[in-house]
Amino acid sequence: MSGPEQIVVTGVGLATSLGLSARETWEGVLGRRPGMGPMPALESPLPDGHTGGQAAELPADYAPGLPREVRYLRWSVEEAWRQAGLHDRVLSRGLAPERIAIILGTTLHGIRQGGAYLRTGDHRPLEHFLAGSIIEDALGGLPIGGPAITTCSACSSGLASIALGMTLLRAGKVDVVIAGGYDPVSEYVYAGFNSLRLVAAGHLMPFTKGRDGMKLAEGYAITVIERADDAAARGAAALATLLGYGESSDAHHLTQPQPEGEGAARAARAALAMGKVSPDQIGLCSAHATATPNNDAAEFAAMRTVLGDHEPPVVAFKSHLGHTLGAAGAAELILSLMALRDGVVPPTANVDAQNLEFPISLNCAAPRPQAIQATMNMSLGFGGANTCMVMGAPQPRDAHAKRHAPSSGRRTIPVLITGIGVIAPGALGNTALRERFSEADPTPISQDGGTISDESLAQLLNARRVRRMSEYEKLTLAAAAEAFTDAGITDIAAFSAECGAILGSMLGSTSFSESYYRQIVSEGLAAANPMLFAEGVPNAAAAQLSMVYGIKGGCQTVIGTRTSGLDALWLAAQRIAAGEWDRAVVSAGEEFHALASEVWDAWGYRAGPKFVGSARAGRGFFSGSGAAAIILESQSSASARERSPRGRIDVDRSGAASARGVAGLATACERLVRALGPVDGILTSGNGTWLDRVEHLAMRRASYRGAVGSVEGYLPELLSVGPLAGLGAALLTGRLPRHLFGKDPGDNPRVRAMGLLATDFAGLASAVRVTVEPPEA
Repeated sequence: MSGPEQIVVTGVGLATSLGLSARETWEGVLGRRPGMGPMPALESPLPDGHTGGQAAELPADYAPGLPREVRYLRWSVEEAWRQAGLHDRVLSRGLAPERIAIILGTTLHGIRQGGAYLRTGDHRPLEHFLAGSIIEDALGGLPIGGPAITTCSACSSGLASIALGMTLLRAGKVDVVIAGGYDPVSEYVYAGFNSLRLVAAGHLMPFTKGRDGMKLAEGYAITVIERADDAAARGAAALATLLGYGESSDAHHLTQPQPEGEGAARAARAALAMGKVSPDQIGLCSAHATATPNNDAAEFAAMRTVLGDHEPPVVAFKSHLGHTLGAAGAAELILSLMALRDGVVPPTANVDAQNLEFPISLNCAAPRPQAIQATMNMSLGFGGANTCMVMGAPQPRDAHAKRHAPSSGRRTIPVLITGIGVIAPGALGNTALRERFSEADPTPISQDGGTISDESLAQLLNARRVRRMSEYEKLTLAAAAEAFTDAGITDIAAFSAECGAILGSMLGSTSFSESYYRQIVSEGLAAANPMLFAEGVPNAAAAQLSMVYGIKGGCQTVIGTRTSGLDALWLAAQRIAAGEWDRAVVSAGEEFHALASEVWDAWGYRAGPKFVGSARAGRGFFSGSGAAAIILESQSSASARERSPRGRIDVDRSGAASARGVAGLATACERLVRALGPVDGILTSGNGTWLDRVEHLAMRRASYRGAVGSVEGYLPELLSVGPLAGLGAALLTGRLPRHLFGKDPGDNPRVRAMGLLATDFAGLASAVRVTVEPPEA
C-alpha cells in the first residue's frame, strides 16, 4: 500500500455530544453511550419530543465572551496542536509560521451571529459571522501564518478540507496543515432540515427498514497533518497515514443523491487508486449513513459497486454522534483512526441486525477486536458533493531524515488559462469588459452598482431552469457560460465530465439566507422555507454549476473572505499542477444586498456620494453584484483541444498568508509580493479602505517599483470577484488596469507577467502570478 508521498496525522482534536476530546468521544462510542438529548443552546426550542447532539459543556472560564463556535473550535485546535507536539505557541525543528496552514470546512460558518443580528438589529455580532473572522478568532494567537481558508461542500466539508490539505503538503507549499470541520447547534440548520422532512423524531437508525431521518448535532473536528518524513524529523508520532482521497459530484439534484450512488462510487474508486489500495485491503468502512431513506440506499449501492464481493465491517458513527454537518467527515475520520489504532470494529447504535434493509456488515453488538489494514471513509453532501478517504497505519520512518526540500524542487504540470467570463455592472460579458477597461479616460464609479437583472443575463442562461435560483447562483452560471464560450468549448458535457470546480464567495446567497432566516426568527422553526434553505447554503452555486453543466469532479466553495476568489484560483491551480486534476472551472460570485450595504455603513467602509468615507476607511467603496469565471487546463488537456491559452498560472510563485493586526498583514503581504518575483505590474484589490494602505505599504517594503493597477473605480467593490475580474480585463486587453486613484495613475502598461494581490479585513492575503499571453487582435 504505497501511493504518492505519504501524509500522516500527528494530532487530533474533537468536541462532540460525547465529550470534549477525541478520547472521550471514542470511549463514548465503544461504550454505546447515547449522545442525543436536549439542546438548550439552540436559539429556538425544539419541537416536543425531539432531541439532538449538543456538544459537552466547555469550562465556563475558557475563552468567555467569544461566540460558541469560536470557543469550541479554539478548544479543538489546541487539543490537536498539543498532541502533534507543536508545544503551545513555540515552534521547533525549523518550522516557520508561514509554513503552517489552516483549512476548515463548514456548512454555515457563524450563522448564529446572523440570528443575533436579526433579533436585535445590532451589527456587532456580525463581526464574528464570516468564516475568515471565525478562523482569526479561533487561532487565539497560535503561530499560524500560512494560508487560512474555509471551504464548503455541504456535509462533506470536513473531509474535503483534509483532502485540500493533502494537496498542499504534497505540492510542498506548506509543512503542516491544521484541517477539519465545524458547525455549531443552530436553529437555521435545524429548521431547514426539518422543513425537508429529513429529521427523525426518534433514533437515528442507519440502513434499517423504516428509518426516517437524521439527528442533528454539533461538532468540531480537527486534524494536524504533515509529510511523514517531516513528522519523523521533528520527532512527532504519526497516528495514521492518509493514503488517498477521491472527490466527485453527482451532477444530479440539489438535495437528493444519484440513486445508484454513481458519484459516490467514483469518489471511492479515486481514493483507492490514489492510495494504491485494493478493495480487499479495506478492513473497516465508515459510512456517511444519515439514516435518510434515499441517502442510505444510494450509499449502499456505491459501496457494493466499489467493494464487490468483499464485505468489510461497516460503522455508522452518526448513530452515536448525530449528524455534525461540516464536522462530520473529519470527526468520523478521527474515530476511524482510533479503530485502526486499537484494532477494533466499533458498534453502530440503535440498530437491530434483524431489521437491516441491506445485506451490510454493521456491528450491532459490542465492540469486537479485529486487525484492520486500511479504512475507507465516505462523506456525502447536499448537491451531490462526495469525498472519500483511505487511511492506513503509520509506517516506520527514519527519525534522522532531513526535512523535505522546498516546493521549487518538485516537478509541476503547467496550468493554463484557456477561458474567462466576467459579469459585472457596466460590463456584462467579455466584450463589455474589454471596452470598459480600454476607455482612455474612464469615469469612476460614483454609486452602488446594485443587482443585475435577469433580462441582462437572458442570452447566457435558460430562464426557466434558473428562475428559482438566487442572484448569486445565476451570476455564477452566467459567468461560467461566458467562460466556456471564450474557451471554445462547444461540448460542455464532455469537457465537464472530467472537470473539477472551486468557487469563491464572501457573502454567498445573502438574499435567500436573510429571507429564510428572518421568517424563522419572526414565526418559529416550523415557518422554514425548504427551497430558500437548500438554495441559500454557501455551496449552492457549486452544486448548481455541477448540475447545469455536468461537472462531475470535486466541487467546493471557498467562503467568507474577500480573498476567496483568488484562493480558489490558487487551490485549483495546485491540483492541476500536481496531476490530481486535468481541468477546472474557477469562479467567484457576489450579490448586492441592502443588508450588506447597511453593515458596510455601520463599519465605516461604504463611500458617500462623493467618495467621502470615514477616517477609518479612507474613501470607502460602492458595491454591486458580479461574477467571474476562469477555465484552467493542464497542458495536455489544452493541447488535445488544440486550444491556445490566454495565460498561465505560476504555481511556484503564488500563495496565501494570514496574520493578526495591520502590521502583521503588511508583513504577510510583503512576503507574498517578494515571492511573485519580477513582474510587469501588480493588480491590487483596492477598495478605498485601510486594506489599500496595507497593500501599498507591502509593495514599498518589498522594494517593488513597477506598475500598480486596480479595478477600483472601473467596477464597484465586488469583494471576492474583484481579483478575477481584474485578471479577466488584463487577459482581454493585454494591459494592466490603470490605478484610477493612485497619485500618478499614468498609462496602463502592457504586461507579460503580472501579480494579483488581494487582502481581507480578517487579516488574510493571497497572491497569484500569471503570465499573460498576447490577446487576439
